[in-house]
Amino acid sequence: MSRYSWIDPEWRDLLAGAGLRDLDALLQDADEPRLPGRWDALNKPGLNGRQRWRWQIGDSAGRTLFVKRYFRTPLREQVDRIQYQRVGHGRAWWEYETSRRLAEAQVPSVRVVGVVERMHGPFERSSAVLFEQAPGEPFDRVWPRLEAAGAPVTRGPARIDVAIRLGRLICAFHQTGFCHRDLYLCHIFSEIDASGAAAPRFAIIDLARALRPTARRGRWVLKDLSQLDASARQIGATRSDRVRFLLAYLGLQPGAPRTRWYARRVAQRSDRILRRIARHARRDTPSAAMSRAS
Repeated sequence: MSRYSWIDPEWRDLLAGAGLRDLDALLQDADEPRLPGRWDALNKPGLNGRQRWRWQIGDSAGRTLFVKRYFRTPLREQVDRIQYQRVGHGRAWWEYETSRRLAEAQVPSVRVVGVVERMHGPFERSSAVLFEQAPGEPFDRVWPRLEAAGAPVTRGPARIDVAIRLGRLICAFHQTGFCHRDLYLCHIFSEIDASGAAAPRFAIIDLARALRPTARRGRWVLKDLSQLDASARQIGATRSDRVRFLLAYLGLQPGAPRTRWYARRVAQRSDRILRRIARHARRDTPSAAMSRAS
């Protein structure tokens, strides 16, 4: 069995002061890490052996870290990692490596401050990764609130600027060779000035499923763009918003043949995503549950 551990030098003393001198403590098979500070579980369906925690470490600056732990990872997830990411390292290491490479390329993303893993050959026994708190909030939470308040940033040139900057961010991300595979707006953390006076700032999070495809790359690029488009439509993005984003992403002018090609395919895939979401929503409604029970 092999082991790997790394701590950002800037955080080594801070973590030690918070009671975490050895990252192996995060791999203890317990419902909650046995460490000082406040730990809040961030549960949701479909975690498949993952645990997510918000850790208020209790220092004088009130710092908060996010911890993702992998235990008893299902075989299907192990095979996916081996096929699309790295054989000799687990999901936590891959998320650290992706974050590191994006930082080198100056693409804003979540910052990893520590990672530890235990591997048995190609199989992940357990692993954990620690992140700094990303600035801002998910875009799909921030933007509806700004629109409801009638904020100036949601109108005119400021609104156009948001779409353009977001398109350029995703272009820069894809130019690193990575694709996300789960690129909904909830995974774009955003700091948006309501007045529109300051430029919006974005950061990409949740990189555990990211990959660097060497074959059929266009399939994964379209998947990312379609996921973004579907989530933008869910929060009321207009057709003009979506076209501006795509033009900024492609670096093309309106009416270019390549723009029309991408727009058609993204819209087709986005439609399928929204239909699937609607089916799941109907299935999960109380009336649907009652009809199944009867």
